[in-house]
Amino acid sequence: MRSPEKVLAICVNWNGQEVLAEALDSLLKSQGVQMKVVVVDNASTDNSLGLVPPGVEVVLRLKNDGYGAAINSVVKPYFTSPNQRDVTPPTYFLLLNNDVVFEPDSVQRLVEFADTKGQGIFGPRVVQHDRPDHLETAWGELTWSHVLAHYKGKGEKVGPRWDRDEPVSLLLGSVLLVHRSVFEKIGFFDENFFMYHEEVDFLYRSQLAGINAYFCNGCQVRHRGGHGTRREPWKRIYWTRRNTVLFFRKHKGSPAHWFCFFATLKMSLFYNIISLRWRRASVILRGVRDGFAWREGQGSAPNSRPRPTRETNGTGS
Repeated sequence: MRSPEKVLAICVNWNGQEVLAEALDSLLKSQGVQMKVVVVDNASTDNSLGLVPPGVEVVLRLKNDGYGAAINSVVKPYFTSPNQRDVTPPTYFLLLNNDVVFEPDSVQRLVEFADTKGQGIFGPRVVQHDRPDHLETAWGELTWSHVLAHYKGKGEKVGPRWDRDEPVSLLLGSVLLVHRSVFEKIGFFDENFFMYHEEVDFLYRSQLAGINAYFCNGCQVRHRGGHGTRREPWKRIYWTRRNTVLFFRKHKGSPAHWFCFFATLKMSLFYNIISLRWRRASVILRGVRDGFAWREGQGSAPNSRPRPTRETNGTGS
């Protein structure tokens, strides 16, 4: 049986020409940990794949079926494919966006922290790319509102207030270190979410299964944030509302949860209307409508039919 790497880093890329090279360069300079790096490309139309250095495996997908589908295309075969029966899964899967920048010891510190906790999900301190003394956010919690979750520390200065060594409810999905046992216990990412809240669903299911999530303040990464939706800012508004409804339906929100959802939705719409943000209000309503209209088997996005293929650049699995 082949000896696996301790960490398999999976970088999801979509049109990341402006950011991918910096992310991969920082990751490949990681010290003190045995790691393999894979880039999953969600049908990019720019030249970002030309930035992938030799030795990094590339998984090509014929269309963009979302972040969860990209991660699953690499993780699932370790647990479900007969062709992988002689390959032990790595101890940890490092899941990351294409706009994350690591310090040379970031991965090592995160893994060392995880080793002290055992099976679980671990997130580093994520700071703003251009202001590394300010958090992007720290950890979060479910609010069961029309945006589903709230994250603490947004834009605040890094400091002792954000030292934490006990379980948290939610972590930022831009970087997650996941012990292989998590996938064995709860399965994989729900591909129906397409983008946004797929990590909320994954962490919530983990919590229900008794698996802890931890914020690792001793490990820091920089994140540009919103790179994939910067040119289309309405995407975030639409998908967070649509996927909040999917989350409620999937996890059977209680009457109290639904009351909170509709009450906060009403307040949000009222605020946007009186402040003349009509387009924003329209996008919110469309997201909620499509969340209720979605049916099992419909796919993550309109006319979505996952058809992954696999090619390599450099070393193979």
